[in-house]
Amino acid sequence: MPRSLLRNWRLKLSALGLSIFLWALVQTEPLSQETFSSVPVVVEIADTLWTTTGSPTPPTVELRLGGPAREIIRLAREGTSVVIPVSAVGSRDTVIAIQREWVQLGQRAGVTVESVSPATLRVSFEQAVTKSIPLSLRLQGELPADLAFSNEIGVNPQAVMVRGPESRLGGLDSLALEPLDLSSVRDSDIFTLAVDTSGLAGASVVPRDVMVGVRVEPLVERSLEGELVVHADARGYSVPLIVDPVSIRLRLEGARTLVTAMDLSLLRVSVPPESLAGMVPGEVRRVRLQVDGVPALVTAYPSTEVVTVRRVADPPEDLQQDPS
Repeated sequence: MPRSLLRNWRLKLSALGLSIFLWALVQTEPLSQETFSSVPVVVEIADTLWTTTGSPTPPTVELRLGGPAREIIRLAREGTSVVIPVSAVGSRDTVIAIQREWVQLGQRAGVTVESVSPATLRVSFEQAVTKSIPLSLRLQGELPADLAFSNEIGVNPQAVMVRGPESRLGGLDSLALEPLDLSSVRDSDIFTLAVDTSGLAGASVVPRDVMVGVRVEPLVERSLEGELVVHADARGYSVPLIVDPVSIRLRLEGARTLVTAMDLSLLRVSVPPESLAGMVPGEVRRVRLQVDGVPALVTAYPSTEVVTVRRVADPPEDLQQDPS
């Protein structure tokens, strides 16, 4: 015999024996037939001028599959689907006969499609449009008590391209993102959120995921020294209005850099002018205060949110005249 056949003959003989064993194992593996119910149907259209108006009717089918029990079990665990390729649209409503090769078996050796029920389904088509649609951010939960936003939440991109039926996209002015759970935020970070495509059957969204930037810092409090005078606009009245109390204290709360760097000279506490309109002599009103000059994302807490404003009686007409 040639020397090449005799070299490492023990190793070669072992490999041959293992191959024969595995072949015999596959041949003796029991065959099985299983029914897969509610298998989703997906329609893929190559004609860019058309799209589906919704899910096929029915949207799912029942499959009867046969083959090695092990492969059937794996396929049941991983799931399958029926993908229908449409190269050209002939009419708006089409009945399609399902072909067995459209069933996605994932190259499972020995698995065959015994039957598909129902054998046909109806698909409705509509002319497609593409438009840019802004995104809206949904928040749930609250930040941990020791954190505060140091900047507005950023969404990138702020709009997505949506291609779908004109009847569905015509009145669509925004798309929501999956909610961002603020209670899970521990530090400044970038989160990936999916676009909520519920109700957009037959439409495609690009991109389907967007980046959401969250910047937070430790929450701090700052109580201002001294008191701020409460301003009341007395325009339209011949005498000043009396405010009680005349001054208040103010406490600020927010992200550390925002609170420590803010310009205190811009702070102004006042009574909104519209809340003073139409006061008659002697009238007393309790009105809410307004605090201006507070940066966004910083919250101001006055020592009191409501003050009393009183309009005194007008002086006699001779005292209202100019003494000169």
